[in-house]
Amino acid sequence: MEKEQVEGIKAIVLRNIKDVWHEYWLPITAFAVLIVSCQLFNWTHSGFFYPLMFVSGWIVVMFALKLKNESSVFSFKKPTRNMQQGTSYEMYTVLRVYTNDSDFQEYMQMQEYFHSQHIQMENRVIDNNLDIESQIMFIRKSEFMYCYHLLMDQKNEMYFIGEYV
Repeated sequence: MEKEQVEGIKAIVLRNIKDVWHEYWLPITAFAVLIVSCQLFNWTHSGFFYPLMFVSGWIVVMFALKLKNESSVFSFKKPTRNMQQGTSYEMYTVLRVYTNDSDFQEYMQMQEYFHSQHIQMENRVIDNNLDIESQIMFIRKSEFMYCYHLLMDQKNEMYFIGEYV
């Protein structure tokens, strides 16, 4: 590697370290104080270190709870304003329509025809980031030839998910 590339990498690393320090100086300092005060307490057994351990531990725990993520303890990602609050999970009503009519999709818009079919409904939480079809269990009924899965959201909009024979 050339000297210029090494200097460029050093500059990037130093800039990243400065950015992390500028953003997270309080929890980093509190964690260091917590470790040092716990170690000094183990050596001296002095009650002087109780307040230091309590305050620094409290700061570290509050930081961890604030930035807690489902998959990791700490998240160094800054939340964006357009980021969805909460998760990608949403409550849907799953409709399993059992029929022997092969032309169900053509006539399913007609309300009387739709309600004349055998329908099972269940409320289910579905992750929109995953394949929706794989999250809905297919339950076979031997007296019917076809099973159609429909999804209804909170706005009563219906989506066709799949057809099973």
